[in-house]
Amino acid sequence: MPNNKLQVTSEIGPLKRVIVHRPDDGISRISPKRAEELLFDDIVYLTYMQQEHDVFTAVLRRFVGDENVLETETLLCQALGEDAESKKEMIDMIVDYEELPTSFRETFQQMSDEELAHVLITGYYEKEDYILFDPIPNFIFTRDIAVVINDHIVVTKAAKRPLPRKFYHPALLFGHTPVLKILKRKAEL
Repeated sequence: MPNNKLQVTSEIGPLKRVIVHRPDDGISRISPKRAEELLFDDIVYLTYMQQEHDVFTAVLRRFVGDENVLETETLLCQALGEDAESKKEMIDMIVDYEELPTSFRETFQQMSDEELAHVLITGYYEKEDYILFDPIPNFIFTRDIAVVINDHIVVTKAAKRPLPRKFYHPALLFGHTPVLKILKRKAEL
């Protein structure tokens, strides 16, 4: 029987599974004026960044296998589709946190899981060509978002709070049973 618990016992052991986020179009909306506030040292070129990310994840896949390189947006989408109650709770929290009109609860609820996951990360609602809230460009630098300690996931908190949603999304992801079920199913592969 395979062990389906998350378990990390060493900082230097072989990498078995990794969660990544491909740089998204939210980065293309970072202006020099906002770069420092969003913790960017410089304005980046999205196309090159995506190409570099693709090379990096290809290397990871060669070492740990395709099934062990998990995309954040895909996990979020799967979690939204797993449990309607958790999806509603996530929508309520985002609408409240971002101080959106309450009508967006219904708008978000009617979106496909893929579209909603994209909106929650990028802040951009393509269908209406409307920016709802700031993107999470720093979401691509996920090294400091969460860690696994034995059979627990600890969502960290940054010293600076320029993008609380950067840490808010993982708390929602890892705090809801559907994502943990997804990760455990992948652990059984």
